[in-house]
Amino acid sequence: MKRLENLPEATDELLGGLHASQALKNDIIRDGQRIRESGKPLPRRSAGAQFLRTAAAMTCLVAFVVGLLVGIPSMIAKPLNGGQSLIDTQTGGALPQGGQAVALDMHQGSVVISQRSAPSYRGVWEAANGANFPLICVNGRYYRMMSAPSSLSSDLLGGSLGAVDTYTSEPALASGGIVSNIAAQGETVYAVSGMGSAAVAAQVNGNLRVFQRVSYGNSGPSGESLADTLGGNAAVALELTDVGTVTDPAEAQRLMGILLSNAALTRAGAAETGKSLLIGLQNGLVLQMSVRDESLMACGTWSCPAFFEAFEAAVR
Repeated sequence: MKRLENLPEATDELLGGLHASQALKNDIIRDGQRIRESGKPLPRRSAGAQFLRTAAAMTCLVAFVVGLLVGIPSMIAKPLNGGQSLIDTQTGGALPQGGQAVALDMHQGSVVISQRSAPSYRGVWEAANGANFPLICVNGRYYRMMSAPSSLSSDLLGGSLGAVDTYTSEPALASGGIVSNIAAQGETVYAVSGMGSAAVAAQVNGNLRVFQRVSYGNSGPSGESLADTLGGNAAVALELTDVGTVTDPAEAQRLMGILLSNAALTRAGAAETGKSLLIGLQNGLVLQMSVRDESLMACGTWSCPAFFEAFEAAVR
């Protein structure tokens, strides 16, 4: 027997058509009563008859066990009468062709398999940690930590601007003094030689890191020009996302002249985008401005169509 549904038929064949009914019970009781009234001893079963009954009982037991071991798994695995399976089974945690996680003990959508895409542009600003990027505020001017250089050369270290008064994860809630969410309280903040108010430096985890002037919240240039926010150091190279790179110092300085002369402030705030302008300076530092359409953003948003037209012409 290979299927559980065949068990009743096999049992009927072994028991010779006997059915457990009330009529069968009454016949057994009447036969026993007649034997007692006649005074004759109960007939003894022959060894052959006893063997047949025992064999039939054992056969039924074996058939039932085989049905459990073979019939039930077969019924689960194969549909009945060409229909759907009674129980759908699937390996827990399996990833079938197509890549979707199935049969997991969690709601659909709880597991998402994805790959992080690489940035489409280069930048030198450190990534934000939570809601805020790593920064220092000096008397209302905000500076964002840069990824390069990893340690500022002592030749570029300027004078002390004071020490960090407040270390907080919410710089916007602090008022006055020098505030940071990355440089520890008491750390000295320094100017950077030749950069004016465009950059500062401070110790972070044992390294002297550089911070570039940027907008934060509602803060902006505060009446300063673009040249003030970028410093007075000469540019020697420029890189504009999706346009090209200018490595000739004279050409880079010419393009910067167009930018500084024609840029118009459109709003105090700024935002990050998928494009950037990298400005390589003569002192070895690299500043960054975000790019959107014909505007550049760092400390405020500055519109300058003439710069983008001149840059495209320079890299042709």
